[in-house]
Amino acid sequence: MHAHIVYLLAFCAVVYGDFNHSIVDTNDLSRQTKANANYLTQVLIIGAGLSGLEAARLLEQKGVKYMILEARNRSGGRVWSYRSQSGHMLDIGATWIHGIHGSIPGGLLTNPLWDLVQEAKLSTRPTEFEDILQIYPPNEAVSDTDRLFNQYMSFVREETRTNSSKLSLGYYANRFVTQMKLNNKEQNAFYSYLNHLIESNEGAELNDIGAKNFLDLTSVHYGDEHIFHKDGFMSVTNYLSNKVSHIHLNQIVSKITYNDQSVEVRTRDGHLYHAEYVLLTVPLGVLKRKQIEFSPSLPKWKLDAIDRIGYNIFEKVFLLWDRAWWNSTEFYFTRVSSNPMRMSYWVNANKWNDKPALICFFFGKSTPEYLSIQNRSILLAELQQTLQEMFPGFVIPPPSEVHVTN
Repeated sequence: MHAHIVYLLAFCAVVYGDFNHSIVDTNDLSRQTKANANYLTQVLIIGAGLSGLEAARLLEQKGVKYMILEARNRSGGRVWSYRSQSGHMLDIGATWIHGIHGSIPGGLLTNPLWDLVQEAKLSTRPTEFEDILQIYPPNEAVSDTDRLFNQYMSFVREETRTNSSKLSLGYYANRFVTQMKLNNKEQNAFYSYLNHLIESNEGAELNDIGAKNFLDLTSVHYGDEHIFHKDGFMSVTNYLSNKVSHIHLNQIVSKITYNDQSVEVRTRDGHLYHAEYVLLTVPLGVLKRKQIEFSPSLPKWKLDAIDRIGYNIFEKVFLLWDRAWWNSTEFYFTRVSSNPMRMSYWVNANKWNDKPALICFFFGKSTPEYLSIQNRSILLAELQQTLQEMFPGFVIPPPSEVHVTN
């Protein structure tokens, strides 16, 4: 690999903040002469999300000259915390710290993001998958879904010792159902439980999740999963953004030319940036869609890795009320049905904040179909009908606010 380009695929993202002291809006720069549109630094960081901001902070501590290019008109990347009209803090993007422990699940190391949260003294709350209200259709309750899940995981672990590593969790789920001779009621409960514990966490359907890699990596428990219940995930990037400078907004990178001596980065509006090194922290989706041209091309092993790693859709619908009409205190609500991908996974955001809000999560291949409804009232009507089926003894008023991510 060439010495002057560093690849960092950033899966974390962060959020909006107003930091005029450290951010340059390059719409103003475009009005300057072309000679002023060339910049030189030691390290050029592409992307002002969590990874880019933390890299800038570390470089600043070491006295290394750097510059950040961000395509959006804000810092923070793919996480954005938004305060609604009624005062709810909505995490439009990333929500959870997925485990406070690091590469050793026993806790000998901690997650670097958790270290940062502790350093900044940010307020969080732990969440547990077991903190769940499972809502069954009438007369279809199944009491041993935990047992079925544990048996399934043992089944997958044993089967993947010898079978192909390319087989999916969905393949093994179907085999498990057949082997266990589960009836329709048990199947609905089993697949709904997998939807809650696996599909929702991965943002993908079982047929798209490799079984062996899931067992080796994702299924490992890395400790409590925390959320930012008061100020949103943006509190992390607010903390980082206050410690860095030289952020150039509205700079969409179109081409990176590199050799053994230097790197040249060109943006869509014609700005040129030169550096000794480039740190690339753009989302995986940007690379998969080949939105940045590389000259010379990235090495084949890197291109193969980009193509091989899955990347799916994960969206949310926030329903807000002036007061809670439900009396359940569980954090998760799961609707057991024959189609668990359809409006079955909910979060009770009222658990700690006394801010009455329910969040419905959408993920997998059918998500665009669900959220592309031109008349938003149709989507809202179906959500309310689903809630009424989940809570038949309640009178559910129309929400005061509805927010849909995109």
